[in-house]
Amino acid sequence: MSVAVEDFAGFRPCLILAHADSVYAARVLRAFRRQGWDVYAAHSGPEARRLARMLQPQVVVLQADLPEESGWLTCDKLTRENPSVRVVLVGDDPTPHLADFAAFVGAAALIGRADGAGGLLDYGQEPALPLPAVG
Repeated sequence: MSVAVEDFAGFRPCLILAHADSVYAARVLRAFRRQGWDVYAAHSGPEARRLARMLQPQVVVLQADLPEESGWLTCDKLTRENPSVRVVLVGDDPTPHLADFAAFVGAAALIGRADGAGGLLDYGQEPALPLPAVG
């Protein structure tokens, strides 16, 4: 087996989560860890952007109404800095109007907080993302 194949086999996708609700954040982080992801928590939009520059994640999940700097603004800044990063916004009550605004700021999706970690896991398993190696 070549070194390149071994390196790919050890690939673990990376997720950064910025959400003010520590219970919600813990559930999401635990669910993604169980699926083989490297996960990192951020407490603010600026911290999420710093981590994204350092880690080059596949997915960044942001609470839409983050304190300090909103998830909307953070998403816009992130996707301008790195258009390949996939940002998912989490809102309390997503509406078609807010989904349009999410697309405007560069988000790949807007999901409801009520969808929980399951909604994010479904999104994170899209074929466009590298999946963790089995075995």
